[in-house]
Amino acid sequence: MIKLAFPNNIVYKPLFENCELYCKSNDISYYALSEVECSNLLLGNLVDAAFINPLGYGKAVKIADYRIIPGPVLFAEDYTGLATIFFRRSIENIHSLISPTPDDFAMVIAKLILSEKFGISGDIVKHIGNKSELLEKSDSAILWGSATVNDVSLDISEEWFDLVELPLPLGFWACRSENCPPKIFDIVNSLKKDNLPEFNEILEEVQSRNEIPRRKGKIYWHWNPELEEALESTLLFLYYHQILSDIPAVKILEIQ
Repeated sequence: MIKLAFPNNIVYKPLFENCELYCKSNDISYYALSEVECSNLLLGNLVDAAFINPLGYGKAVKIADYRIIPGPVLFAEDYTGLATIFFRRSIENIHSLISPTPDDFAMVIAKLILSEKFGISGDIVKHIGNKSELLEKSDSAILWGSATVNDVSLDISEEWFDLVELPLPLGFWACRSENCPPKIFDIVNSLKKDNLPEFNEILEEVQSRNEIPRRKGKIYWHWNPELEEALESTLLFLYYHQILSDIPAVKILEIQ
């Protein structure tokens, strides 16, 4: 039986919308877990393929020989509203960071962006709660989801694009080179939403009239060769900040 793992996060829902029906019909088992747990299962060779982030891919460089399956992905270019850094109003300096999911890759990148662009450093403390509850306990909160017009915030993928001028890789399918399931390309493509486009163009929702132009961006749902540079740049960035001890090569699975 083929075993798969993918993140239990509504952000990724379009990539796994047909999972239950397809897996039940094709004798495939799956685990919907946290991002870290998905990476750990693949690293431990406990699943045949997993939807992982660049950090999970990079940490395996000395342990396993991964291949990226050129199928469904999630890459965020410029403003997307997928994940946001919120700040408490009327503060002059940021001394604390908080998030319900500090180990998710978007949150890790947010922390590095704050350090790189704004000189704000510190570990992200894990705490469960909504935006308002978290901002009562901390100067800033890093959360999945978009901001409203009244929030003091930064869009994570927009800040990343401003920094490197490339999309932010949030996830992709990977497997071990020596243990690649047959027809894995067809399998992972069968899990996604029907007629999922190559990308969606995102336009900021404006709740009040003003002269500031609406921000825009793209969410990529399918791998294309141009995204390889974005992943390479991200892995280099993680190495530069010593989140990774080595820079792994981006290896793409050849589809037979």
